[in-house]
Amino acid sequence: MCQSDHCLQCDSGETDCDSGCDGGLMNSAFEYTLKSGGLMREEDYPYTGTDRGGCKFDKTKIAAKVANFSVVPLDEEQIASNLVKNGPLVATINAVFMQTYVGGVSCPFICSKRLDHGVLLVGYGAGAYSHIRLKDKPYWIIKNSWGENWVEKGYYKICRGTNICDVDSMVSTVAAVST
Repeated sequence: MCQSDHCLQCDSGETDCDSGCDGGLMNSAFEYTLKSGGLMREEDYPYTGTDRGGCKFDKTKIAAKVANFSVVPLDEEQIASNLVKNGPLVATINAVFMQTYVGGVSCPFICSKRLDHGVLLVGYGAGAYSHIRLKDKPYWIIKNSWGENWVEKGYYKICRGTNICDVDSMVSTVAAVST
């Protein structure tokens, strides 16, 4: 998903990252960041959540560059191994059940395969309680972008092992280079 006005307002529509506030794919945003030369600090280019206003990108204020990114294989063991080796990973998920999350491990029985939200995959565990399944389940730990006041201080646990809500279907790792 495009999370900055830089990508929202400056992408020329050549990639999937051109749906503005209606979202896009993180890998397309990474490609755009590579092409544009980097990203500015939020203080220099604040997020307004609008596609309007025109591009205000200033290459002299680049604060971070993406050196490269790669797609992590769809195998959950490889995702977990990559997470341990490289740190947090970028993932795309269907967020419909995140909107009604109350804590514990979310294990919906049915979840659309439509990817519509970008998150940060930060860890995993093996034995937290799932309210809907009424038992302990292994889980992924996701850092969400909705702020610390959202449920578990901005974090979400979702069942691991069955690709629920397509959480395993588009995972990437980024090599960032600060300037």
